[in-house]
Amino acid sequence: MIQSPDTRRLILHNPLIHHLDTVAQERMLASAQESSHDTGALLIRQGQDADRFFIVLKGRVKLFRISADGQEKVVEIIHPGQTFAEAVMFMQKSIFPVCAETLEPVHLVSLPNRLMLQLLQENPQSCLHLLGHMSVRLHQRLGELETLTLQNATQRFALFLIQRLDDRSVESADIDLELPKRLIAARLSMQPETLSRIMARLRTAGLIEIHGRTIRIPSVYNLLNEFGDNGNHASSDNVSAGSAVADNTGNSPRMINISSI
Repeated sequence: MIQSPDTRRLILHNPLIHHLDTVAQERMLASAQESSHDTGALLIRQGQDADRFFIVLKGRVKLFRISADGQEKVVEIIHPGQTFAEAVMFMQKSIFPVCAETLEPVHLVSLPNRLMLQLLQENPQSCLHLLGHMSVRLHQRLGELETLTLQNATQRFALFLIQRLDDRSVESADIDLELPKRLIAARLSMQPETLSRIMARLRTAGLIEIHGRTIRIPSVYNLLNEFGDNGNHASSDNVSAGSAVADNTGNSPRMINISSI
């Protein structure tokens, strides 16, 4: 039973639980298991039987798959307030399709699939809300799949930056990369050394500046013109210095903090 008022509030605020009625919410809280884990803890294994789903309360969790040749493919980074493994409860064979590992100290709760399914059967309206939540996640995955299959490595990283702009109309922006390069590279299906070369090319082209984990985009317009959804995409990974055009504004950079991948 979850006793902490703050923990109860975080759980009840989650979209999967929020739309349940009060009685159903209390039943879920009564069955919740709260736990804390150190950095690098393996929470679930790919292929393991799945009988619970998870809500991250604090810290970040990496979801990844292991290929037949032992390669790790990062699927998603889960942030506080987000869930993972919830879709498994609807699968005929309930096994985890991914591994989950903590990127930092993590505090989370797990909730039973069987009880959640029972409550959804009793409350069709909540079931519709859950379908909406899962549809959003599905569209996100489809967008990522399109990027990975239709874009080259340079385009993938450029779009990774563009997608993290809160406002594409700003003149310039600073993007804080909260994850190590190796995880960003894995998320974009490339090797870390490939990502380093791409960042160097974009810097030489004047499209980005690199300050530790902060990527400054001196001209958002130029980056969008080169790689944006409605612009002329680069045709290869070879971005030259001549591909960047001069910025036509004198405004100072605006800081944009990126909180998710």
